Formats: sequence, C-alpha cells, structure tokens
Amino acid sequence: MGRDPKHDYRSRCIYHITICKAPECPNFSRILGSLEQPVIERSRIGEIIESQILIFPNLCSSLQLLQYVIMPDHIHFAIFAREYLPRVLGNYIGMMKVKCGQLIRSELPLLEHVFTPDFHDRYLRPHHRLSTIIEYIRQNPYRLLVRRLNPDYFYRINNIKIGDSLWQAYGNLQLLDNPFKAPVVIHRSDSDILKANKLRRWTHLAENGGVLVSPFISPAEKSVRRQCEQTNGKIILLSNVPFGERQKPGAHDFELCAQGRLLILSPMVPLAPGRDTFLYLNAIAESISIPK
Repeated sequence: MGRDPKHDYRSRCIYHITICKAPECPNFSRILGSLEQPVIERSRIGEIIESQILIFPNLCSSLQLLQYVIMPDHIHFAIFAREYLPRVLGNYIGMMKVKCGQLIRSELPLLEHVFTPDFHDRYLRPHHRLSTIIEYIRQNPYRLLVRRLNPDYFYRINNIKIGDSLWQAYGNLQLLDNPFKAPVVIHRSDSDILKANKLRRWTHLAENGGVLVSPFISPAEKSVRRQCEQTNGKIILLSNVPFGERQKPGAHDFELCAQGRLLILSPMVPLAPGRDTFLYLNAIAESISIPK
C-alpha cells in the first residue's frame, strides 16, 4: 500500500488506520443486534487484536488512541501522534501486527497470516473534523447492518437532496458519508507539476479507502478514474442526464455498484452538455467533498 511520499509520518498528526484480515484468517468479530443498537461480538482473534490496540500507545509515549472498532474482516483505529515520533508511524503499526500474529498463532499454530500486508492510512488535514472521523469509525457496525438488512439500498434509484437540488442516486449511498473525499478536477491551464501533485494526492486517497468525486469528463480525469478503479478505489460519479424509469448502469458500472465502490448521481432533469454544466457538476463535486 502506497504511503504519501510528501507526508512526514513522524510528524504531529491524527491518523485514521485500517488493517484488513488475511483471506485465510477467521473473522475478527460478528456484528449482531439491531440498527438501533448494533452489537460487536469479538472472536478470540478479535479479543487478542483488541488487547493490542488498547496498549498500542505503550509503544511510544507520544501516541494516543482516540477511537477503534473491530469489524469482521478489518479494524479501524484513530491515532494521535502528539509529538514528533522517534520512528515513522508504520514501524509502530508493524510492531503491533507482529505481536498480534505471535499471540494468535500461539493459540492457532496452523494459521499462517492474520492480516494482509501493510495497512491503509489517512491523515487528517486542516479541513477535516476529528468528530467526523471518530463518528465514522464508531458507526462501522451500523453501516454493516444497513448493508445486510437493506441490500436493495445499494442498487435502486433514490431521490436525495444535495445542496438545493434533488438528485437520483444509484449505487452505494454510504460513500457520501465517507469523511475522506476529494473532487477530481483537471484544468487545461494546470502545469505538469500541479497535475503530478494532484495525481499523487488522488492516488493516495484512492489506495487508502477514500472517495474520488467527479463527472470525470476530460481524458485526463477519465484516466484518473481508471487508475482509481485499478487500486479498488471508490468513486462518486456525477452525470448530466437522469436515469430512465427502468434504466440501470452499464455492465462495468453496475458491477462497481454491486461491489459498493460506485455511486452515480444524476439530476432529476437533463442538463445541457457544455461548459456551464461541466462547471456546475464540478461545483457539486466540490460541495460533496467538503467534510461535514
């Protein structure tokens, strides 16, 4: 998993970390209960992982655990590096993963891998709200129950309000709740250096669980979308034409919707193609990407 080469991972910062389960490893937990009161039932593996998350700050006095959740196939936790770290953050996460593996294999010696290699990271920028990140982690069990209890929620067309207008939606509406979103806009006047910097930020976001938002109009923007999809990234696609009454996305987009990786937003009435419409869609992408 690519780290952001422009970021100093020893710096004072708040990080949102995601570590995924290896395919052969049993689930870390089960999510039970109701939408009103989700319940996390940890497996023995999940209990061991939780114990190591809770003592993660013991690895360095500058580390503070802010929030965590043990999901069936991944874990999320938010860490505050309060001071400049002696080592890069990845070293401490690697130490935690190794210790988890040792403890788990002491009880399950035939289990070769507990986690997938590396981890996903997103660091909070000034425009991110910590409360939004904490709530996003806390609400993971609820969102899983929503997907489980309402599978059609991820396929059917819905009318939702964005700004002052109503839109049709097809796909994973929960992508709108992801606190890490970025509009993809490339201007003809952008220098090569600026384009490279934008691509670096978007690639890091896509690789680490964020969402790219755009009508993806220009060839350069479409190329960004293809690269995002190749890294299993998530996309909110803005269209200028509404869905037909029985219309569904094409095969490629439908599969992305089924995987929970795509949300298509369409206006209730057609928008004439042209520069004004493209600027309007870009403005909508900007508004969607502003952390709530």
